[in-house]
Amino acid sequence: MRHATIAAVVLMAVCGMGWTAGTLPAAKPTVSYDESSGQVKITNGRLELIVDTAKGINPHGLRDIKGGRVYADADYGWPDGKKPVPIGDPLIETQPDGGCRVTVAGIAGDLRIELVYGAPADEPNTITETVRLQNVGQATLDTSQFACGFSRKAGDDGSRFCNIPYRIHNETGESCDYTIGDLISKQSWYSITRSPMFDRQNSAIWGAEGWAWYRGNNTLLITKYNPDAMEWSLIAPMQSVLRFGGAGRWKLGDPQAAASLALGGVFTFGTTRYQIVDGGWKEAYAAFRQFTESKGHRVPANYNPPVHWNELYDNQLWWVGDSLENRTKYYERADMEAEAAVAKDLGCECLYLDPGWDTTFGSNIWSNERLGPEAEFAKWLKDTYGFALALHTPLAPWTDAAEYPVEARRMDRAGHRLGDLCVASPAYMDTKIARLTELYRNGAYFFMYDGSWFPGECWDPTHGHSLPITHQEHIDAILRLAQKLHQACPTAVIEQHDPMTGPGTPRYVPTYFMHGKPGAFDELWGYEYMIDPMDDITSRRAISLYYVNLAYSIPIYLHIDLRKDNANALMLWWYMSTCRHLGVGGKSSDPAIWSAQKAAMRTYLAHKRFYTQGVFYGLDETVHVHTLADVNEAVIDVFNFTDKTEFKKIKFRRADVGLNAGKVGVQGAVVRQDKGTIYLTVPISAKAHELVKISLVAHVK
Repeated sequence: MRHATIAAVVLMAVCGMGWTAGTLPAAKPTVSYDESSGQVKITNGRLELIVDTAKGINPHGLRDIKGGRVYADADYGWPDGKKPVPIGDPLIETQPDGGCRVTVAGIAGDLRIELVYGAPADEPNTITETVRLQNVGQATLDTSQFACGFSRKAGDDGSRFCNIPYRIHNETGESCDYTIGDLISKQSWYSITRSPMFDRQNSAIWGAEGWAWYRGNNTLLITKYNPDAMEWSLIAPMQSVLRFGGAGRWKLGDPQAAASLALGGVFTFGTTRYQIVDGGWKEAYAAFRQFTESKGHRVPANYNPPVHWNELYDNQLWWVGDSLENRTKYYERADMEAEAAVAKDLGCECLYLDPGWDTTFGSNIWSNERLGPEAEFAKWLKDTYGFALALHTPLAPWTDAAEYPVEARRMDRAGHRLGDLCVASPAYMDTKIARLTELYRNGAYFFMYDGSWFPGECWDPTHGHSLPITHQEHIDAILRLAQKLHQACPTAVIEQHDPMTGPGTPRYVPTYFMHGKPGAFDELWGYEYMIDPMDDITSRRAISLYYVNLAYSIPIYLHIDLRKDNANALMLWWYMSTCRHLGVGGKSSDPAIWSAQKAAMRTYLAHKRFYTQGVFYGLDETVHVHTLADVNEAVIDVFNFTDKTEFKKIKFRRADVGLNAGKVGVQGAVVRQDKGTIYLTVPISAKAHELVKISLVAHVK
């Protein structure tokens, strides 16, 4: 560690000086501090940042020193435009890995602000930013309006901002790739419940997990990552500038913990990364996925989930109304045996039981009376069909509260018990885990954490949460439910709906949130594209799955209604290609459709490892590549959503899809190879799908 208060006018810190014999040293992160001007300069590869401190803390001049593109060309955006007064000189540190870190501290009234900038040695062309707040006054400090960030003059220079991972909005199918003019003139909004048409909230701020700010072949990837509190990368159109990066609150005031600080209280926002990427939005997506995988958001080793058959679509219970009377009428053992037989005919590997299997909705107590003992039922499934057993197990907000201890219910401010449950209640937590553990021990392997929305305030002081409960405490309780279940049942698989709005299409929390923590959930929900999955494709809502796969390797689970498909199994193939864990249900009354789906399932199962473990590459929205690097092979799913036969022309280099150099063998397309570039021609019927398999061959005559 070296503090910048030394006699020299300029201090230069060069981090990570090692290089390999016989090669020139790569550009290393550097930090310089000019004591006379109070200016700090941070450089990592091509990315440079200037922080002025002489007249208040003012980070600016974020630019590409090689390409000349300037990203931040105005003063840093502070609340009310007032720059914090510096406290001492910048602290410059050399990190153990050879990177550099600079901490600049300032004061604004009773608020101490620290900006921490990092230049990681192992991440060229990248600078990180972390904002830390502390209350140094004598009373609780309202920080609810605090926001800061770099500033870009609002003139349109031809650049665009692309939302990551939702370049296509998962609720509307609209494009989320904007010009600067769009960000200024269009309306930003978000959904706060599972019924977005009624609960959309307009916003003056644009938020995303990341932004690809691209122009030509130069992109600045801006990401926000905070595994402990809900945050987004924000863009705020101001009077004459766009504010980006930095920190702030969004949506329903999250992160809530940043809204006020008690005496001496501290809040640290998540880290923002600024990374120069050669290429456009697609290359930025790839860099984003590389980063999220480095944080643990990846496909588990040897991932091989069984294909689920969901009985809901053919079972009348859900459609006529869930009641004890209708459960007796429509959800008996014979009904489930019939569903299992249909599932086997299609080629499924697991029977998933949606609402109806337990005594009442969400009780999670197996109905012995209607289905017989669970252990016997699970054994019958395995012995008869080789099936696993999966269950719908909704959480506290969507549960028959009468089936849980009364002290598990929410409480209003006056101390009155409400009609629903608080997920953070110890009574609920203990009861839920005991019941799920019993279900696991009797044969169920998969549990769907549906019904996870935030139900509202709870003021019960015995629940151990703040009064009232916060969004984060609600989510932390759901995380504990997963951790406790995994501790008791290590091989259980947990699917997690959005913990603020689920079930439903809206995604409130960042996609990665909770995932990657020890014992957390295993799979994400596929945005409720289960009721009308073909319409979700044609409306482009489900095209969002293509982009999510480009940004994340977290497995997505979804079951779909096969009755909505066409005779080419187009819909089935789309979700096979975009959901690593596939669930289906609903037998079509059209024999041609059922036959096509059975054929598709046979092909899928023969290539299943490509879909469950392969790396997803997108050549375009209608050309998906799934590559297994260990065997140097890939399958390519080609879609035609038009009403006419197409001869799809596909061009790529082997490295574009994760294949090593060499000649390739191709099945399912006409191929031409020229100087490392592969050209495919794929004939494909209207509203259909074709599968192409590609592998390297040692010699091609």
